[in-house]
Order: sequence, then structure tokens, then C-alpha cells
Amino acid sequence: MKLINRYIAKRVFKAILVAFIIITGIIMLVDFVETSRDLGGDIDVNMVNILGLTALNAPMLVEQTIPFVVLFGVMGALFSLNRHSELIVLRAAGLSAWRFLIPAVIVSFIIGVIWTLAFNPLAAMSQNQRNTVLKQINPDAKNSKIINKPLWLREGREQGHIVIHAKRADIDNHILYDVTFYEFENNASGKEEMTSRYDAAKAKLLDGFWEISNVTENEVGKAATKYMTISRETSIVYNDLRDSINSKRKPPFWQLSTEIKKAKKAGYDPTRLIMRFNKLLSLPLTLVAMTIIAAAASLNLSRSGGTIKLLILGSMLGFGVFFLDNLIGAFGETGTLPPALAAWSIPLFVLASGLSYLSWIEDG
Repeated sequence: MKLINRYIAKRVFKAILVAFIIITGIIMLVDFVETSRDLGGDIDVNMVNILGLTALNAPMLVEQTIPFVVLFGVMGALFSLNRHSELIVLRAAGLSAWRFLIPAVIVSFIIGVIWTLAFNPLAAMSQNQRNTVLKQINPDAKNSKIINKPLWLREGREQGHIVIHAKRADIDNHILYDVTFYEFENNASGKEEMTSRYDAAKAKLLDGFWEISNVTENEVGKAATKYMTISRETSIVYNDLRDSINSKRKPPFWQLSTEIKKAKKAGYDPTRLIMRFNKLLSLPLTLVAMTIIAAAASLNLSRSGGTIKLLILGSMLGFGVFFLDNLIGAFGETGTLPPALAAWSIPLFVLASGLSYLSWIEDG
């Protein structure tokens, strides 16, 4: 039995690897064309640079399609086993579908765990490297350090919080321009109210404090006071400035817990980060669910020889699950649904549906 399990696991892994190569190739081809169109007209780059950018962007793009990879990989493996009559031999030997699907489930689960723990951080590193390369080859990004768009920061404190707004920012030198600090404190009833406001020409972030220049302080019930330079303690660090510019940044799995705590401490809504954390945690279960769905479709159609039907049904199932997962995920990111429920509901539903259907066609 161990020999059969190893054989099936090996076949499933090879099929998933083939599906991974094919889907990754398609994704890279499309992204190569898009990158060429976006950069080719404005920046003098060669094909090697564009190919490198495409390769760096591929891991993050493939992460979104890994359920498709497993779905088509398992379907391909079972179809191959059926075409060579190996499934017939296994059934004739008294093995049910549950017995020879266990290796496929184990392989899918292991792939999900490895992807979450290792490939997701690698994809995040690759994306950061891509942004660095883009900055190096883009003259505008390289020569202009000033970010000419509004920036918002929030810093939580025990008795209130501070909201910081700047019209421009020099992220590389940690400087905010045309900046305003709004200080809020809890009153006697526990309700937050604004107690003071600082309007300044610029504020430079140093180690643990802001150095604020050309400041006008306005406190409630007092006349405005002007200062050349003042210092204000802060827990904000350089990464907070960088992340405020790139609000859609996707931290790697190992940093998500820290990022969630930082967001809560600063008073930001961590729903998006919590949703991403749960999505990565549920990835192994999602891949197992796709394996069961692939098996249910393949084993049923293999008896009637419906190869084309198998491909069509598999594609429809894959896109249907992908659409539902993204739809429910959008509700989770906006807070309409609890993030944990939004992340885990579709994998659990797909797994339960697949097991039920497989039981029906296998056991009657």
C-alpha cells in the first residue's frame, strides 16, 4: 500500500508541476506584454530588463492562481491514470476512491503549507525587488524624491491619538512638507476631542521624535504661538512613512501578525491585514478542497469517457470558486463580513460539497 501511495503522490506532484509551469508561462507572457507596453514608450529599457521585471512579478501573480494549478494538476493526474487503466486496476484490487485520493490530498496540503510559509515571503521579497529595479530604470522615479500627493498618518497613544497630514513628502529623507499635526485626548467622559493643532512648513522624522520647523501651535482656548523648531516624541518609524505611500502593499506571511498589531496600536483598521492573514492560513485547506472537486469531476466523467466535458467542467468549477472566493473576500476586506468567516467559508463550503458529491458517486 505504501508503494501505491508513493506512486500516486509522485504522479499527482508531477502533474501539478506541469500545470504550474504552463500557467506560470501564460501569466509571464501576458505580464511581459503589459510591462513592455507600460514601459516601452516612456523609458529606454531593453528586453532583458523587461524579462527580469516579469520574472520578479510572476510569484505574486501566480499566488492568486495556485488553486487553479492544483485543480488542473489533480485532474490531469487522474485523467492520465484512467487513460492507462491504472484506476481500473486499483478498483479491481479492492481499493475505493477514498484510498487512492489520500496521497493527492496530502500532496496538495503540503504544497499549501510550503506556499504559505516559504513561497509567499519569497513572492513579497520578489515584489519589493521589482519595485527597486523599477525605481532604478525609471528616470522620473530615480531623480524625483518628492511625493506630490497627500499623506496621512495616525499614531495611537494611551490617552488619545495624533493624526498627521502632509501635502508632500520626501520619503527617502524622512521629511514631510506643509504638515499638520492634530492631537486628540480623552476627556472626563472618555470621549476623544481635539486639544491642539500644529501647522508647520516641514517635519523631519528622526530616531524616536519629529523635528518640526516653522511651527504655529493652536491650543483650544489659547492664542496661537509660533516656534522656529520644536520636537515631538513619536513611535512612527521610516517603514510607516513608506507604507503610507504604498497602501496596497502586501506584507509577507511572517510579518502579518506584527503589522496587525502595529495597525491596531496606531488606531488604523487592520481588517485588510487580518483578511490576508486568514487567506494565507486557509490556503492548504483551499488546495485540498480543489483536489476533492477535481477528483469528483474526474472520477465521474472518467467512467463515461468525457474528456472534453472534464476540461470544461473543471474550468467552470475553478472560475466559479475563484469568483465566489474573491466576492466573499471583498466583503471581508470591507468589514461587511468577519475576515475569518470570509476567508474560511468558501474553502469549507467547497470541501464539504466535493466530499458530499464524491460520496454520492462513489458509495451511492
